[in-house]
Amino acid sequence: MSNETFKVGIYLRLSREDELKGESGSIGNQRDIIQKYIKDNNLIYVDEYIDDGVSGTQFDNRDGWNKLITDVESNRINMVITKDLSRFGRNEGQQLRYLDYFYEKGVRYVAILDNVDTFDECNTSNEMIPIQCFFNEKHVRDTSKKMKASVYSKRSQGNFLGKTPPYGYKKDPNNKYKLIIDEPAAEVVRRIFDLFVSGKGICEISRILTNEKIPIPSVYKNLNVGQKSPAYGIWDLRTISDMIQLPTYVGDLTQGRTKKPSYKSKRIVRPKKEEWIICKDKCPAIIDRETFDLAQNIYTRNKHQGKNSQSILLKGLVYCKECGHTIGFRLQKVTTKKNGEVTRCYGNCNFWSKHKNYNICTPHSIKYYELEKLVLNEVKKMCKLYIKNSDLKIILKDNNKITKSLIELETKLRQLENDIKLSSKKKENLYNDRLEGIIDLDMYKRMSNIIIDETVNKQNEISNIKTKICNIKNNITSIENKYDNIINDYLEMKNPSIQLLSSIIDKIVVDENKNVDIYYKFKSLENGY
Repeated sequence: MSNETFKVGIYLRLSREDELKGESGSIGNQRDIIQKYIKDNNLIYVDEYIDDGVSGTQFDNRDGWNKLITDVESNRINMVITKDLSRFGRNEGQQLRYLDYFYEKGVRYVAILDNVDTFDECNTSNEMIPIQCFFNEKHVRDTSKKMKASVYSKRSQGNFLGKTPPYGYKKDPNNKYKLIIDEPAAEVVRRIFDLFVSGKGICEISRILTNEKIPIPSVYKNLNVGQKSPAYGIWDLRTISDMIQLPTYVGDLTQGRTKKPSYKSKRIVRPKKEEWIICKDKCPAIIDRETFDLAQNIYTRNKHQGKNSQSILLKGLVYCKECGHTIGFRLQKVTTKKNGEVTRCYGNCNFWSKHKNYNICTPHSIKYYELEKLVLNEVKKMCKLYIKNSDLKIILKDNNKITKSLIELETKLRQLENDIKLSSKKKENLYNDRLEGIIDLDMYKRMSNIIIDETVNKQNEISNIKTKICNIKNNITSIENKYDNIINDYLEMKNPSIQLLSSIIDKIVVDENKNVDIYYKFKSLENGY
């Protein structure tokens, strides 16, 4: 076949990484090299196909490449030229598959700088194609590993590397790696948490926000994400669920919640929570830790509850004594001769319900409303019998995580201050040893410098601890009113809510004989009933 019979399509590709290499990797440079080759070999130029800013590992999202394949199928072109094999791609499997496809279609392929010509049987460079493709992909694989290591290191130091900050935050204009609070959105975040810990379910929160026409995060941030479905503008349940579980909202910057399985894939996966990168106190907090911890407690208990459990006050708190699994409750409407239509609620061990045929555990059948009445009465009785108002306030404070942190920091502060006093004494003794000739000048300088360095480090640590103590004390002052409200509700049990009970009760355990034990969150209240 003579050269004149070849109808050439030239393929030009440039990835974002290649753009950094300058003119040598540019589209214009590739075009010039290929056009010279066409002229020198008297080939017929038909068209060019360009993919600018497209990764070499992907083939399915290349508009230029797809058009080239269409023209191959229609016999518009029967020869493809690239500057080198890496412009063709950096995915070994896909490249070899397309080379087989070209061979079957009778299409000639040339990679100029790699001296590849699939129609030249004497060309030994053709035998190196699989090896060259392997190394082209290895370059991407190695680059991907280095980039992941670099990103992980920067994230672990508390730098925000995401394109879009979490809803409620925006990037600091003075430091793109830091977040600051976006107050209008932060108010919505606070509202979501308040609604959730007050007993509203995620579905109900979605309805409230949607009905009030509060813009969803993508609309608020002017993000053009995907296709607009009929549900566009409705608050997504997954979005609200993710927000409730996000530690960033208490100041613990969290990243790495999504990732790609490999450098070849476009699919997004969600790693386990243990794999998230969480850096404590690396961004401003929108939610206080007390509210956040309560929300996590409620979320964990509720995620396995049924749809009809929203009006059940004790949902997620009741456990089977024999197997340790939760007891689930189901609402039923029945018609009676005496009262007409009434709602009844029954509970069974969830583990037994799922494995009835295997004689695992027992039903633990219990009437919910009788259990609820018993629990509320016991909590009232506990208050009246054992606790005075002032005593309870002390218990609440002593068991609060914030107060415990404060005690630990103050203890550490006293220890460091004592260490500095001891260091000062050591330095004085060292000076006396030098005067008395016990140690020489070099030894004195070396040991003195060690003491000075240790002292400076401890002074810096003291400064940081004092700042933390100040912040915690301010926070404790701001939640004093919350304690008062909890105490009053706790003693009087007016309008009991899931939030109130979750802040008091750790769990309720029911055995197969319907005996009930209530376990409280405070050590001084841990007695069974």
